[in-house]
Amino acid sequence: MAEWYALRTRAKGEREALRQLERAGFEAYLPQYQIERFNRRLRVRKVTTLCHFPRYLFVRMEQLEDTSKVLACPQVLELLPGRPHPPMPVPTGDVLALRDAETRQLFDDTDAARRRRGETTKQTLKAMQKRLTGKPVRVAAGPFTSFAGTVEAVDSLDRLKVLLDLFGRPTPVELRVGQVELAA
Repeated sequence: MAEWYALRTRAKGEREALRQLERAGFEAYLPQYQIERFNRRLRVRKVTTLCHFPRYLFVRMEQLEDTSKVLACPQVLELLPGRPHPPMPVPTGDVLALRDAETRQLFDDTDAARRRRGETTKQTLKAMQKRLTGKPVRVAAGPFTSFAGTVEAVDSLDRLKVLLDLFGRPTPVELRVGQVELAA
């Protein structure tokens, strides 16, 4: 039965190692993601594809006898965990989960990927930080119900750091977004 193995390549040689392994008849997988940057001078958006794990990729081999064929590729340095230990298989479920997440564009940071995931500008972390930081809020649920405070920081899409006036001094408290409402 074929199993997945992780291997280490030369610096910036992942894509060439992938081509060499596929030419040698192996099934290989290089996890990648895309980012989108805006060039202000040229006024264009540029999409760049990056390797998720620089210098590493996965290869599927039938037997450990195929190790010498894999290591014959010039860009491949070693099968992990490395010498003097024999190669250890990577759980197949992990590799398949990575492939699935890549096809669903979960790692991508582009407008197209955000639209595909259903993210709107209101839901992004930067938009929430800009919209809520410094705003007065009232705690609607939890042990601090009906306390008033101000949003100090937005840690994630579902966590806020709020300064509540407890015992006459501002005290930072972490709350879920659903626990607070904007004060009028």
